[in-house]
Amino acid sequence: MSGTLAPSTPTNRRLAGITAFKVNGSALAVIEFAWDPGTSELSTLTSLSGVDGYDEKPVAPYISGKLRDAQSVNVTAILAQRNATVTITLANGKVIQGHNLWYVGRPGVSGADASFDFRFEGMSGTISETGVA
Repeated sequence: MSGTLAPSTPTNRRLAGITAFKVNGSALAVIEFAWDPGTSELSTLTSLSGVDGYDEKPVAPYISGKLRDAQSVNVTAILAQRNATVTITLANGKVIQGHNLWYVGRPGVSGADASFDFRFEGMSGTISETGVA
């Protein structure tokens, strides 16, 4: 084998890693993140006589993670977001976008590595994914 790829082999198999993150169009350094389109959550209901069925409860969709603080980052302004648009461009080409999101929680800014936690939540249907096959 010569070490070259067969013609049908994709050359870009990157699934994770390099990411672009924006809040209301402003780019921020994201350390890590998670997202959940959050429509509903199912739970199994059991009794002493066995499995009875399930219940279904609504859950809030969210985008959360850690951002890097910097001189150009206004943490207080991020906390004040009540109608935010959050856009994440993933390494695999998918784009996650949340509209009309609000900031929840407390940031807990770290002096050791200049990171802080974030979590944006919204109503059902406010987070979408595009670029999906």
